[in-house]
Amino acid sequence: MKKIAVVATSYRTNSHADVIVTKFLTGYPTDEGLVQPKVTIASMYFDQPEDSELGRKIADKFGVAVYPTIREALTLGGQELAVDGVIYAGVHGQYPHSRLGVTMVPQLNHLDQVFRVLDASKRAVPVYCDRELGYSWLDSKWIYDRAQELGAPMMAGSSLPLAWTKVPFEQVLGRPVAEAISIGHGPLLGYGFHAMEALQCMLERRTGGETGVAAVQALQGPAVYEAAEAGLFSMGLAEAGCSACSEKKPGTMREHDKAPQALLIHYTDGTRGAVLMAGHYVGECWGYAASMDGETIVAEFVLHNNVPYSHFSYLDLNIERMFLTGKPQLPLERTLLTSGLLDAAARSLHAGGKLIETPHLNVCYQPYDFEPLRPTSPAPTGASIGPWPPAGVELPLVAPPARKTG
Repeated sequence: MKKIAVVATSYRTNSHADVIVTKFLTGYPTDEGLVQPKVTIASMYFDQPEDSELGRKIADKFGVAVYPTIREALTLGGQELAVDGVIYAGVHGQYPHSRLGVTMVPQLNHLDQVFRVLDASKRAVPVYCDRELGYSWLDSKWIYDRAQELGAPMMAGSSLPLAWTKVPFEQVLGRPVAEAISIGHGPLLGYGFHAMEALQCMLERRTGGETGVAAVQALQGPAVYEAAEAGLFSMGLAEAGCSACSEKKPGTMREHDKAPQALLIHYTDGTRGAVLMAGHYVGECWGYAASMDGETIVAEFVLHNNVPYSHFSYLDLNIERMFLTGKPQLPLERTLLTSGLLDAAARSLHAGGKLIETPHLNVCYQPYDFEPLRPTSPAPTGASIGPWPPAGVELPLVAPPARKTG
């Protein structure tokens, strides 16, 4: 079996390291049953050991070596690369905030160390980076370029594009889109990344594929509704996206959410996009609406927001397939663009909602001509909803379970 190294910033209960990596050791709970991994976790590194008690217990239980440095985790204590793939789980941990209010997770520092081992060993292996590529655009672009230079297959991003859906997930490939809106909950600079990925995994299918983003504007509070009244985005389309959310409250968004946040996205091909965070209205749900050829298409992205958080199982299956085939299952350019959108959103918010031109986000790509592994049912069922841990497996827990988004 191929050997995989884990590089984690923090490995505590229900952290992304836990909900992703632990399944590589116990099996992936899916609608069809518990799927046994076809790769093995060979090593782990924790950047913040004090916040990784669970990770150390998991490693001890499954006989996984924990190393004090990233290099040693990838070389298994030797001189050259000794693993066949790398999982970087760098979402959680205690890190300072930038002047823009963004948590400065050291993806660049950590992945640079990974790439150095690959470079020195003259062998490129697949790398998965959880969520955004970097906390800033410059970091994200460097990571993307370095992976391309080394020829390392790489995948990144959110689990939202691999979620269940209660209505057809994808719009028809190659159709023109006039406007699309993604609905989410939580802060724009936090959970907003998930909504950006949900928007982008749909919009990249439009006529011509993705051609990049010319400008963005991040708004909050009354300014969101003022922008709708000024015609900067369609509130009717936004309400359509909210209507797909199963936890939506009766009435209108304006009645229930006095402080929404929004990111207005001006695509270079003229398509209008928006990410709207309105948790007081839609609850912990994720929606989508698009205007296409005079038709409005809506969808809800459904996650399993309790243990075992099985939407991560489908993410794991795609990561595993990349390790086995050397072929990423999701376009890295998608996450390069959404990482840039997150950075631009932070800059616009910091500037009081100023329109930010983004000529650097001229990220052009076509969607893959094959589909990733994801659920086919409209909602979690079977082993996806538990019990957890699987029969015969006792997992060490250091904190009570909590709700978790992809």
